[in-house]
Amino acid sequence: MEIIYNWVKNIVCFYIFMAVILHLLPRESYQKYVRFFSGMLLTILVAAPVLSLFGKEEVLMQKISQAGFFQELDNVKLDTKHLEQAQKKAYVQEYERAIEMDVGRIAEGMGMEALWTNVQLSEEYQVESIGMEVALLEEEGSPVGKADFGEGGREYPKAYALKQELMEFYRLGEGQVTVAVQDR
Repeated sequence: MEIIYNWVKNIVCFYIFMAVILHLLPRESYQKYVRFFSGMLLTILVAAPVLSLFGKEEVLMQKISQAGFFQELDNVKLDTKHLEQAQKKAYVQEYERAIEMDVGRIAEGMGMEALWTNVQLSEEYQVESIGMEVALLEEEGSPVGKADFGEGGREYPKAYALKQELMEFYRLGEGQVTVAVQDR
C-alpha cells in the first residue's frame, strides 16, 4: 500500500510542478515543447513501478539513457554544422573587406579617393557586386573635369575608367559595378 501511495504522490507532485512551469513560460509557443517533454516524463513516471514489478526497470533506464545519448549526438552534429556556417560567414566577410581595400587602392591609383566601398561575395567566394563612392582628387592646378557621354548625361571619365577596370578585373557585368562620384 505504501508503494501505491508514493506512486500517486509522485504523479500529483509532477502535475503540480508542470502546471507551475507552464504558467511561468514567457511565450505560449514554448508550451507545446514543455507538454511533449512532460508527457514523456509522465509515461516514465507511470511505467516505472509497473516495470519494476516485472524486473524490466533496468531495461527502461537503459533505453532512456540510450535515447539521451543519441539526442546529444544529434545536438553535437547541429552545433558543428552551425559553427561551420558561422566560420564560413566570417571568411566571406573577411574576403569582402580585403577586396574592398583592394578596390580602394585601385581607385587611389587612378586619382580618386574611395569614400566608401561595399563588396558582396557569394558563398563560393565569387564577387557578385561592387558599389562604391569616390571623390575625384584635383591634379595640380587642373580642376576636376566632366565629360559628356551622350544623351545629355554628364559622366566623369575617371569614374568611368574605374568602373571599366573593376568590371574587367573582377569579370563583372555592367549592372554589378556601381561607382558614384561625390562633388566636392
